[in-house]
Amino acid sequence: MIQLSLDAINDLAHYYVMLSPRGGYIFETESGIHYTISFEEENPIGGCGTFQFIIEKMERERSAHDPRVEQTILTIIDEFFTENLNVLLYMCDDSDGREANRNRLFLSWFRKHADPDRFIIRAANAIVEGKGFYAAIIVENRNPLLEDIIEDFENTAQALTEGKP
Repeated sequence: MIQLSLDAINDLAHYYVMLSPRGGYIFETESGIHYTISFEEENPIGGCGTFQFIIEKMERERSAHDPRVEQTILTIIDEFFTENLNVLLYMCDDSDGREANRNRLFLSWFRKHADPDRFIIRAANAIVEGKGFYAAIIVENRNPLLEDIIEDFENTAQALTEGKP
């Protein structure tokens, strides 16, 4: 599991973030919605350690838009990159057919708030086994493997788009 500084996160996050008993991090919104954030190790991309970034809303009911959730999640991502130079891989859940919406939302959050002089984000989508597949990588510009990471991700995305294994 990725160890992040809860003190650093909680200094900037709107919602109070704690370690989750299931691993990762958890926070509760003012409306009682719980989110868990976790980082699962994946196969390296471009020779660099890679972690899938997972956002899970624990309650299934719809909730009103809350910009404080966005701010808290982005604070956790920022701390991830403060602590290491790994690749952050984001893949959208396709369990309810709303993966395209999740993808747009996450990318808009990141593009709106991330410093383009600090981060590179690359996104890809494809239809895999009849389902929409949306993924993105986020890498800090100071990563010495940046070119290899981008090339590897783009080659993999192209192979998926073309239906190749």
